[in-house]
Amino acid sequence: MERHDTSRFYEDSDGPSLSSKTEDEESLKFGFGCISFVQQLAVNALFPVGLSTLERQFSLTSTHTGIISSWYDFAVLLVVFPICHFGRTAHKGRWIGLGGLVMAAGSLVCALPHFIIDPYDPSHEHLKNSTDVGQCDALLDPLRQAEASQCPAVPSKLDVFANYNNKYFLLFLLGQSLHGFGSTPLFSIGTAYIDENVSQTASPLYLAIHGVISSFGPVIGLFSGGFLLRFYVDFDRVENVPLDSMDPRWIGAWWVGFVGAGITMLFASLPILGFARELPEAKAHRLKDVNQANAASQEAAKKLENEEHSLGATIKIVWAMLHNQTFIILMIIGIAESVIVNGFSAFMPKILETILSVSPAVGSYMASVVIFAAATGLLFGGWIIRHFKMQVGGMFKFTIICEIASLLFLCNFLISCPPQQFAGINIGYDLQPLKSVNLSSTCNAECACAKEWNPVCDAEKGVMFFSACSAGCKKQIQENGSLSVKWEDCTCLGYGEADYDATQSLNSEYCKTDCGYNLVFFMVLLFFAVVATFAAAIPQQQMMLRVVPFDQRTIAIGVNWTFLRLFGFIPGGILFGWIIDKSCLHWGEKCGIATNCLVYDPRKQAIIILALAIVCKLVSTLACIFGYITYTPTDSDQAASMATVDSHGPLSLMVNDDRLPEEHHRETRY
Repeated sequence: MERHDTSRFYEDSDGPSLSSKTEDEESLKFGFGCISFVQQLAVNALFPVGLSTLERQFSLTSTHTGIISSWYDFAVLLVVFPICHFGRTAHKGRWIGLGGLVMAAGSLVCALPHFIIDPYDPSHEHLKNSTDVGQCDALLDPLRQAEASQCPAVPSKLDVFANYNNKYFLLFLLGQSLHGFGSTPLFSIGTAYIDENVSQTASPLYLAIHGVISSFGPVIGLFSGGFLLRFYVDFDRVENVPLDSMDPRWIGAWWVGFVGAGITMLFASLPILGFARELPEAKAHRLKDVNQANAASQEAAKKLENEEHSLGATIKIVWAMLHNQTFIILMIIGIAESVIVNGFSAFMPKILETILSVSPAVGSYMASVVIFAAATGLLFGGWIIRHFKMQVGGMFKFTIICEIASLLFLCNFLISCPPQQFAGINIGYDLQPLKSVNLSSTCNAECACAKEWNPVCDAEKGVMFFSACSAGCKKQIQENGSLSVKWEDCTCLGYGEADYDATQSLNSEYCKTDCGYNLVFFMVLLFFAVVATFAAAIPQQQMMLRVVPFDQRTIAIGVNWTFLRLFGFIPGGILFGWIIDKSCLHWGEKCGIATNCLVYDPRKQAIIILALAIVCKLVSTLACIFGYITYTPTDSDQAASMATVDSHGPLSLMVNDDRLPEEHHRETRY
């Protein structure tokens, strides 16, 4: 078999002849797509899929997991400006390859908690070597009281904040830090690296294709992560699995994906280290680029063009950018969008799991539809720009249309599915509305129940109970060779009535709910909302690159990402985690300290998320309209062309091609 010649990637010179131009650009696109694919898989799929699982195993709230998710962006914020400053004149390919190695280490660190924590035990310590299997039995009250007495009478402040100091939480933060440090070169100088090495008309399509390739990372990650959750978390350390996968206490093998991502990233990063400083046609493309920089930014650049690439010059460039009105408006749009995008990226499987009443595995599969929508939107946005040959004014118009469309489609959160009904939590034991949570009832008053989460389902009425004990069940049934558990002789099945069917059984699983066509409508509208949102991403990215001088693009990307991380991505993940926690109806408890949420109010969660989305979309839409009105291009004759041509229609704009500027006087295309 003929071996592919990669020698040209190891040269810092002009490289091979023009005949290899297409192959070079395709290799660049493929290489960056591969490393982005794995990065997206690890950060935007494996963490979201495993959030519910991590919360249960490590007793974390959604605010905790929101911090873990946003910590990635905090890490990016710490290094993005230094990387953009030093990386703009460095060998960008090598920097990106080294970043991939750091990301590989981050994925392996995220898997480390599995190997240092004790094997998961779904039962409780007091259940071992005793007759207590969680049944209703007043005689077990002394044993359960003895266990409760081991906790401090009043939790100290140190105890309340213990979850923020435990080693597993800190290890996840370390892993996310390495993910953030390593991925920063890819999405800062990497974007500029692609834009510098391809033509101006090809850049939107190449970046869109790169985005589509990388977007398959979350798709594969969501499917593989959901599949891995069907395997027991400690399958590598126990001989016999103690639970059925349908048991609400089940914890899947969340850690396997991180190990696979770390190893894959290691091998994907090595070829990137061999890419050349620039491709053969890069200089030719730069000579042909059409200057669309904002006039104020261009004037400031002329004053700095004779200065060296020093820190002082960089600070002056940043200061000039912060006086570039169009640049600031684009950052405001990006900040508003990033709050929503990062919140949904981090919690989408969990949100779907709650609002649509599905399992974590099913929620991860459904979330993959959103990733397909994002890829469709990116490709559509890139194609629109190229097909209609848009310049900045047209991109603003297209973005406005996308923002309004996505806002309308997000009203899908008004569609609701039947929530899980929990006796004593969101419905009374008599099936009447409940004003406040109360797990005690006359039917379980003599059961001496502990506050242990072991939910069971009354399939006949579709009602869940907090535990078999709270349902008043006295008898556990488990057939030989089966992991599924059933309970009989449950006094609360009569819901306070004198008579009840002692032979009716409850199952240790979630009750099945039927959402009907509402689920389909919800997902279809969500699909189009995501398509519209991401269709605007490529125009926004292109405008960011076009409204600053060419040699300042890397710094512009760095400044943009800094503000997006600081005011968008970091608050977005934490804010969504806080919102999810605010919709909690009942918390798990350990020694009087709240751990993870056990039961949510899906309607309340959907309304709060919708309200936040409306605010962010309105901000980005209004900013986009203002940006279109106030944008002023550098060249006066170019501005005249835009005004003349654009009057023929919202997408009929002057060609943004590689011809020399003076050639535009010979021909005007409509």
